[in-house]
Amino acid sequence: MSHHANRVPRPVASLRRRLLGWILLPLAGLIGINAWVAYGNAVQAANEAYDRSLYLAARTLAEELEWRDGRVQLDMMKAAGFLFENHTGSRLFYKVETPTGRWLAGVEALPGVPVVGQSAVKYFALVQFDDGVYLQQPVRLAQLTHVMEDADVKEPLLKITVAETMEARQQLIQSILWDTLGSQGLLLLAAALLVLWGVQRGIRPLEVFRQQLARKADDDFSPIHPPDLPRELRPLIETLNSYLDRLGRLIDIRKRFLDNAAHQLRTPLTALKTQLALVQRNAEPEQSESLLMAARQTTDDAVRLTEQLLAMTRVEHAREMHNPSTVDLVDLARRVTQEHLMRAHQLGDDLGLEVHVAQCRVQGVDLLLHEALSNLIDNAIHHGPVGTHITVRVGESWLEVQDDGPGIAPEHQAHVFERFYRAAPSGVNGSGLGLAIVQEIANQHGAVMQVTSPVEQGRGTLIRMGWPKG
Repeated sequence: MSHHANRVPRPVASLRRRLLGWILLPLAGLIGINAWVAYGNAVQAANEAYDRSLYLAARTLAEELEWRDGRVQLDMMKAAGFLFENHTGSRLFYKVETPTGRWLAGVEALPGVPVVGQSAVKYFALVQFDDGVYLQQPVRLAQLTHVMEDADVKEPLLKITVAETMEARQQLIQSILWDTLGSQGLLLLAAALLVLWGVQRGIRPLEVFRQQLARKADDDFSPIHPPDLPRELRPLIETLNSYLDRLGRLIDIRKRFLDNAAHQLRTPLTALKTQLALVQRNAEPEQSESLLMAARQTTDDAVRLTEQLLAMTRVEHAREMHNPSTVDLVDLARRVTQEHLMRAHQLGDDLGLEVHVAQCRVQGVDLLLHEALSNLIDNAIHHGPVGTHITVRVGESWLEVQDDGPGIAPEHQAHVFERFYRAAPSGVNGSGLGLAIVQEIANQHGAVMQVTSPVEQGRGTLIRMGWPKG
């Protein structure tokens, strides 16, 4: 057994879930990027603020330095002492040295700032910042180049390094991190609720449309027009309404075919059954032969009627089965006339063709136009007496068939294209569908049917299929 046969189909996600996924996932990504950028900017601003504070500590320390007795002295009882004791919560260390690296004061083991170190905060002073390690703890270093203003200073140029432990910075950074995550999380939650609400309202017309479609009767193929239809859904609704229209037309065609077949075939089949029963009961050869001939004629009529019913149904389905193309009526008339020539000759009729133009091109379906002309010729042969003259003519934008048969009475001419309408005199059998098929084909091709009878000397019928110019 194939493994594919046992594979359970994966459930299809709902439209609501897809919309939420397509909207919320990118939105969550954008909010995450925004949180990361905001966090980085906040940390940078906090570090710049702390570096500024560290610079002020170094600047204050430099102002309290002085040379006394050949040594650098620092008065910690003044402003520098207050600054170092009341800083931001971190511990401060300092070191004073000469540009050549000779230690003068403070913590000698305190690391220095490399010359290549770049200042994170721009000041109008010679200051550099860097990260370092002191007593196995990370520290932030600020190195200030200071010039002593006293004239009798032994070494006027000093380097003052101030180190700050990172406890306060780390606490602030953690606080910024949690604040950022909290605010962005609330933003994401609010956006998700708004998106959910918006999607619910956005797909509401689909639910209304579904309810309208569910309430329709089985035989109701009328268009559906839900209220407040969004512009994006109109093509879908229009396509579905078009499909409902085509489906209704096809079902109507099938229903009409079944009704017509049941109604029209009942009579010849009943007559055939009766004729065969009479043949079976009758013992006289002459009457049996006559009954068999009548049964044969009834069978032929039933076959003709069935063929015409099928032809009408095929023509009604032509819109879905065939695509229009360019058809030359002159070439079509030659072909159809040639096909009926042998039958007309066997029945003693005279069938001819007259062409008044070299070409007559129309847009249509060759198969259907062939069916129409064939029905016109067949109608003239079937309803005319032996020796009828039938002429097929092609002119500029028209096609016609003329015969010199008994003609059509004026009271029948307005109805000859109706289905199952029989204008023939008694004794002439017909299905009443031949000209109805021609009318249906003409309607599909934008042509107009015209009947003229009598044509001359009180006899004859002329049926023309014409295309309006332009």
